[in-house]
Amino acid sequence: MSLEKQLFLSFFSVSACLLVLSLGISLFYNVNRRKAEIDSLISGVAAYAASMDQVIHMLDSGYPDRETAAALDGLHENFPDLNVIAIYDRNLLRFYHTTRRESGESLINGEEQAVLSGSGPYITTGIGTHGTQRRAFHAVVGNDGAISGFVMASAFSTYIAEQSRQIFSVYAAVLVVMLVVSFLLSHGTVRLLRSSLMGYHPQELLRLYLRQDTVLNAMEEGILASDLTGTVVFANQPARALFPPGEEPLGQPIGRLFPATRAQEILKTGSPVMGQGCSLSGHPLICSEIPIGNLPKIQGVLTILNDRYEVETLSDELSGARSMLDTLRAFNHEFLNKLHVILGYLQTGQTQQAITFITNSSLVSSQAIRQTADCLRVHQICALVVGKMMHAAELGILLTVSPDSRCMGKDLVMDVGDCVTLVGNLLENAIEELHGSKKEIREITLGIYASTEGTVITCEDTGRGIPAPVLERIFDNGFSTKGEGRGTGLHLVRQIVDRCGGEISIDTEEGEGTCFTLTFTRKEYQ
Repeated sequence: MSLEKQLFLSFFSVSACLLVLSLGISLFYNVNRRKAEIDSLISGVAAYAASMDQVIHMLDSGYPDRETAAALDGLHENFPDLNVIAIYDRNLLRFYHTTRRESGESLINGEEQAVLSGSGPYITTGIGTHGTQRRAFHAVVGNDGAISGFVMASAFSTYIAEQSRQIFSVYAAVLVVMLVVSFLLSHGTVRLLRSSLMGYHPQELLRLYLRQDTVLNAMEEGILASDLTGTVVFANQPARALFPPGEEPLGQPIGRLFPATRAQEILKTGSPVMGQGCSLSGHPLICSEIPIGNLPKIQGVLTILNDRYEVETLSDELSGARSMLDTLRAFNHEFLNKLHVILGYLQTGQTQQAITFITNSSLVSSQAIRQTADCLRVHQICALVVGKMMHAAELGILLTVSPDSRCMGKDLVMDVGDCVTLVGNLLENAIEELHGSKKEIREITLGIYASTEGTVITCEDTGRGIPAPVLERIFDNGFSTKGEGRGTGLHLVRQIVDRCGGEISIDTEEGEGTCFTLTFTRKEYQ
């Protein structure tokens, strides 16, 4: 279904629903109001007839009266909605009834007992020879103050139903007319919409817009379009990302958002400005500004922004060159240190010690270094971890980075320096624990998971576990089970975690190992 048909059906459907709803409510109200009016009419006529002196005198005398009957006939004729008036004495002897040939016989069937017992006026639904009736009963009080009889005034249910049908017919006719009007108005609205779109069908414009929007938002460059007044009328997603969160560029002056713009100069000269260096909200940019149209019918300026810092960062993330270079430098440094140790042993004649050192030294594989560099894209952290891996390998400890780790500088919650301190102390603490352990399996697994929501650091070892008394004081400054002058590393970890609003959890089991988990959540996700 085309968009034009959808718009037409939407307009017409909404109009029809509103019409049906409003007319339905009005119909319901009027039908019930009409029924209430008839009930009020028969109740009023009954009350009036019961208060007539002729009626009271007729019941007190015990004989029907022609003059009273004539007065009641006149009363009946003045109310076309009233079908029956009947008067009975206490013994249910009828003293008056409208023409039974026309109105039929009314069967009371005990409905009079309440009014003869002193009840106030009331209305019931009774049965007559012409069908059901709405009946109003009212007591007639004689001159002696006693109830001498009652008056019954009624309207046929068929008459009330006919009144309801007439009202419904009127409303049905109004509904048909209004639906026709709504149909014509909806059709006219769609035609007016098409004319305002310069003859294009809405579906065609929708396809063009979606195609344009998809293409422009898929571009890596930020694009801003401003009109002749310098107001931004379009900004794609990469352009919006250059502004602080919550700042909407649309509708803003281009000069306020981008002070280095030369839009006014371009509108006057019609000459583009290409490749100028600039800065926007702290982002180093390469900016190009191009006029939209040609003189003298320039319609605005198109500003194309390339984030130089993001391009460099993206290149670094894709290649991992910087991290790999720093890692190789650390690897080379550690390797030279090993060679110097071996050389010292040989020069001092300690051949056996040199052999033992070479045998116990297992260099970290290039695959492990590559995996570490792929996971940890912050070169300071990567170099630290590789150095710790080599140090651990010298002690016969296997230190690995969890393959699902992901760490980039822009995603870290804390400063890189704080992260280096946290990771270094956790790893050093685990290495010292395993170095003093006599367990066959001595392994450490490090995990760093940095995302837009927060950062999680885990350090798990297969050491001896932490006893409960030690666990209670493990973060105290100066507390250590390894001798004097120790116990500052984990205390420093606790200080950094508290300062950054993080949490520490320790999962340990004696004889099995320990896992430290540091969790940092960004404020906007807390």
